[in-house]
Amino acid sequence: MIMVQRESRVAPSDRAAFEEQSREGMWPAFLHFGVPMIAYGTWGFGGPDDVVVTHHVYESLEHWTATRQGTGAYYTDPAMLEETKDLRAKYVDRDRLVQSSAARLIELDDSLSRPRAFSRRAGQQLAELPPTFGAGSVISERTLSIAAGKKAEFRRLTAEIVWPWLEEQGGRAIGLGNDLMGSSDEVTTWFAFSSLQEWYRFARPQSAHAPLHVAEAYTARANLVEAQRGRLLIIGTDWGAKAS
Repeated sequence: MIMVQRESRVAPSDRAAFEEQSREGMWPAFLHFGVPMIAYGTWGFGGPDDVVVTHHVYESLEHWTATRQGTGAYYTDPAMLEETKDLRAKYVDRDRLVQSSAARLIELDDSLSRPRAFSRRAGQQLAELPPTFGAGSVISERTLSIAAGKKAEFRRLTAEIVWPWLEEQGGRAIGLGNDLMGSSDEVTTWFAFSSLQEWYRFARPQSAHAPLHVAEAYTARANLVEAQRGRLLIIGTDWGAKAS
């Protein structure tokens, strides 16, 4: 799968309208295309504070191309246009609110990442509404440079021990992938927490009171990382299937 992370400069006075048009129009319309928007918000720590950020997941680059407004296959298919006509009317002015934008193209590890996208046709079941902890929750994004030959072990520790335990404590794994324009040594992870306080509590095994085998996995995984950088996305919408 492919994830497009887009940072858009929207004036503070226009952000409520931008979110509303997205929530009531664009994001539901994209479920008709088989595309979930899995995270919207602003960077709270570690990222630029003058943008809003969206994350859309696609089955492939061809699927992404089909969603391009005006020229993509979904905007030229009469049956799909009929399905989405009421929704499209709600975001007709959305692009006007964007002063500029920049995007990252990320290839997700399908076996480890949770979102699912598919090239939907008119009449098929819609893509599922993506889960969310709602406005004010956070997503931790970490980009890590992994020691040569150690990616498989990093992935194993993540998939088999660290993430399952964090999810048992109430967190929510989103995905692992690599920036297609970035270094081949790097991987990026996304993990959601219900609050900034919960993220802080689970940042280290000591503060999380993790059992020994989990603490050992945290340490072993950290030892595979040569360098890292992170940032926190503060979720700015209640759109989605609310998780408890």
